[in-house]
Amino acid sequence: MWWKIIIFFLMSGVIVGAFVFPSPMNPQISLGPADVYRIFFFHVPQAWMASLAFIMAMVYSIMYLRKKEDIYDVRAVTANKLGLIFAILATVTGSIFAKLTWGEFWNWSEIREVSIFILLVMYGAYFALRSAVVDQEKKASLAAVVSILFAVAAIFLIFVLPRMYAEFSQHPSDTIINKEGKMTMGPNVRLVFFSSLAAFTMLFLWINSISVKIERLARRKLVGE
Repeated sequence: MWWKIIIFFLMSGVIVGAFVFPSPMNPQISLGPADVYRIFFFHVPQAWMASLAFIMAMVYSIMYLRKKEDIYDVRAVTANKLGLIFAILATVTGSIFAKLTWGEFWNWSEIREVSIFILLVMYGAYFALRSAVVDQEKKASLAAVVSILFAVAAIFLIFVLPRMYAEFSQHPSDTIINKEGKMTMGPNVRLVFFSSLAAFTMLFLWINSISVKIERLARRKLVGE
């Protein structure tokens, strides 16, 4: 119960801090209104949670293929569901930022927007595959293999590809760590940002725990019928 209270106060503090402290972007070099960059405190943690969820799903999928225990399939599919939700949230907040700074919600020449679109299609296909296979063991095995492959692809799409083709990105560069590996954020921005990362991570773990319990109960009911 105590950690739920911590999540509430931590997230509340992040929301207040995000709008009370000065914008994380210097108005003199801002592409649009400097206040728009406050979305950074929510957009980046959402993308981080999607990445964490997909990596967790990969680990659980590997464990399922090794042990063939249903609990690992439950945890893998739950993590992928949450990963897809957070990826959608990151897409929405990113599109809002794009509209207010670049003048359009979507640009097919923007490498990060294209990357996350591919990511959404991939995991949409993952759930389509699960719904198409009836046999539970075969479904879990195929989904585990796909989840592992997609998680590797997700890491490449999120962290590697945008840096390989940085010239096709309009995203602000050096927002967290510069090329010399030094922190570029001021103390107030750092406080709100890392508090947001902690709050979103705790929120994700809480929702994930509840979702796993619900999924297990649903499967037991299905087997009982």
